[in-house]
Formats: sequence, C-alpha cells, structure tokens
Amino acid sequence: MAVTGGLGGEAPPDSSLGIRLTGISRVTDLTSRLQRLRRPEPAAPGLERLEREMLGDALPGDGGSLSLKARLERLVVAASVKERERRRAPVPVPLEELVEGMRVENERGEFFRVETAVHLEVRHGDVPLTRFHSIEPASVSVLTGEPALEDFDLRRAVFLDTETTGLAGGAGTAAFLIGAGWVDGERFRVRQYFMRDYHEEGALLHALAEDLQRFDRLVTFNGKMFDVPLLDARFRLNRGRFPLAEAPHLDLLHPARRLWKARLESCRLQSLEAGLMGLRRAGDIPGEEIPQVYFDWVRRRDARMLARVFEHNRQDIVSLAALAVLACQWVEEDRAEDPRDVYSLARVLERARLYDRSEAQYRRALDLGPGALRGATLLRLAWRAKRSGEHERAARLWSEAGEAGEVEGWRELAMHHEHRSRDLDAALLAVERGSELVEEARGRDARAWHIAQGFERRQQRLLRKKARRAAGAPAAD
Repeated sequence: MAVTGGLGGEAPPDSSLGIRLTGISRVTDLTSRLQRLRRPEPAAPGLERLEREMLGDALPGDGGSLSLKARLERLVVAASVKERERRRAPVPVPLEELVEGMRVENERGEFFRVETAVHLEVRHGDVPLTRFHSIEPASVSVLTGEPALEDFDLRRAVFLDTETTGLAGGAGTAAFLIGAGWVDGERFRVRQYFMRDYHEEGALLHALAEDLQRFDRLVTFNGKMFDVPLLDARFRLNRGRFPLAEAPHLDLLHPARRLWKARLESCRLQSLEAGLMGLRRAGDIPGEEIPQVYFDWVRRRDARMLARVFEHNRQDIVSLAALAVLACQWVEEDRAEDPRDVYSLARVLERARLYDRSEAQYRRALDLGPGALRGATLLRLAWRAKRSGEHERAARLWSEAGEAGEVEGWRELAMHHEHRSRDLDAALLAVERGSELVEEARGRDARAWHIAQGFERRQQRLLRKKARRAAGAPAAD
C-alpha cells in the first residue's frame, strides 16, 4: 500500500493534489483581498478627468502624489468655488427683452427679425435724407465711372450690410445678422435678419431671398469684395442663389476713396460719418469684436452685448444710405470746399469724361491753394491743354509742375522741346532739372531709377542731335 501525505513518500495521486492546490489558491485570494482593503487602488480615469475639468490650474499641487481622500477634498473645494462664481455671474438676459423683434417661421424653419424705420425728414448727421427724391440717376454713373449705372435710381435699390462670424471670409464664415434698408415713400426702412443659432441659417436666407426679389439694384460698402461673395457662398451651401448676385451694384467704398481719401486719413464708414456728416456714435461696438460677441451669445444666450451689434448694423445701413446721398450731391452740386476735395472731385469728373467740368474744378483747386497737390493739379491741366491742342500752354503748365516738384512735368517738357518746338537746349535743361529731382530717390525707389535711366538716354540722344546740328547734318529723331 502506498503512503500518502508523507514528506519522503511517493507523490500523492491527482485527486489529492487538486484538493491541496485549491486550498492554496483560496489563501492567496484572501491575502490579496486583505491587501486591497489596506491599500487603496489607483484612482479611476474618470476621477482624473473630473480633476482636470474642475481644478485646471486653480489649485497647486500634484494630484498624483495625494491620497484619494485628499483628492476628493480638493474637488469639493473647487466645486464650492465654481458655485460661488456662478452665483456672482450676471443672469443672461433674453434677446426679446432688449431687441424689439419677432420670431418668423417659414418652410425652412425659424429665425428672428427686427424692423425699424426713420422718416426722410430726419437728418442723419448733416445729411438730409429727403434728397433721395431729387438725386439724378446719372450721378451714380459719374461717381463710379461706369456707364452701365447711368440709370441707377437709389429709390429702387436695397442697401445691404452683414455681420459675420469672421472677417476673413471662406466657407466657415457665416452671416449671422443681415441688414437691408430701402426707401418706402417718405420713410427709410431697415429690416434685420438674425439667426439665433446655426441651424436657423436656412430659414433666414429663404426669407431674405423672398424680400430681395422686389429690388433690382444693390448698394453696399465694400460689398463687391466681401458681402456679396459671402452671401452667394452661403446661398449655394443652402442650395440656393443670391438673388442680386448679377444686379447693378454700387459699392460706395471706391467712390468714397476717390472723393475723400486726399483729405481724410481713413475711409472706413465710421470715419466718413465723423469727417463728412458730423456724426459720432456713442457706445458703439468695434467691428472686430462682433464675431466673438456672437460666439458668446450662442454659448450663454445673454443678449446684452448682442443688442449693441443690432444697433451697430442698423446705423451702418442708415449711414450707407446717407453716404450715397452725400456723394451724389457732391457730384451734382460741386459741393467740395477744401482744395484737396476739389482736386479729388475734378479727378472723378475727369474719369467720367466730363472734361469741361473737371478743368473748372482743377482751376478752382489752384485758386484755393492745393498745397502738396499743386504739382498734380498742374499736370492734369497740362494734359487737358495738350488734348485740346494748346501745346504752348501745356508747356508752361509742365514747367510750373516741374518747379512744384513733379518729375513728370520735366519729362513732358523735355519731350515737347525735343519733338515739337525743336529747342534742344531747352530740352536738355528740362532733362537736367528732372534728373536732379530723381537723383535723391534713385537708390530706394525702383520707379525713380527707371525714370533716371530714361533721362540719361534722352540726354545722350539730345547731345548727339545737337552735335549733328552743329556739324550741319539734319538732327533726325
């Protein structure tokens, strides 16, 4: 018989081994359970995530080296701090309490709309809006130099401005607030379309498209580069087309620059308000802050800052209308008084091929003393004299322009004496005076360098002609 259980005996059968191993595993399992009771397990990933969300950098210390109890106490402190901050934070104000508007629903959904109006008898700054009824449609063509806008009636146009989620454009930029203004009898009406969240864009664009169908002309400020391409892109993303994409378009930014850039440092709309209309906005919000205001609104639904955006947009629309009236008045009535403005108006009239009126304004600018623009004014008058065949008068004007510091005057005078009057000595003198003017800027200005090279070639040619003439040979050109 085999001995079982002895240390020096044979190995126990399989059944005895299985019983003994089972007993050992139970002891091991009990030991590990006791160890877990004495030593806490590492924190779960959820606790670490909660610490990052609640603590951030608010409380110092390495959470990994603290006990579970200490980490939980830290979370309790952070929660109480956040609760106190939440109670101190202002209660969000609903949009309807600050902006008088209405919810509008159509087949694409819902959006928010605001409508206001101003009587045309009310002056916007110094500009009488009543002039809408007397502005000649051809004035817009003169402003822009575009014959296609000759019958542009401002009373049949819609004035458009957008507030967007970004200023750089692109597919990710949306127009969350669109303002449209138009003349309605004796009132100027402004309608604003607002999407309270991104999902309302389709309903907003659908309503805008329906309202724009009654207009066949468009007025904007920098709309050709920004507003119209942006709206066209948003309509396409919503399976539509911007109704006025191909309509006659008066973009007032470019006429404003032509008329007033010589005097005003900036031709932004608000700068034009202050410099031309005597209007300064109180409490207005800067345009570059508007996208962030909308993002805050989407997150918190607090309309306090958003109400200022509505007013900013409304003011832009009315100022756009007033600026259109003012610019047309300047063209029709020759209202410029500052010599810099008179010179700019003369350039606008010349661009529109109204040469007689333009020349009258250039002369008027000289009488007023245009200062730094004197040379440029003389050059324009000389060009007009040359075009009219008054070559001697043009030569006198070129000489005066050269004396005023215009290199172009000496170059034109040299050409005149070389090819028309055949006075080579006078031509050489003009070349010498022009070379003196460009010599200082020759090293830093590429254009001045080329002009100087032209003077040198002309001087050499004139000297050769003079030598041939002295020798009795014909001085061929």
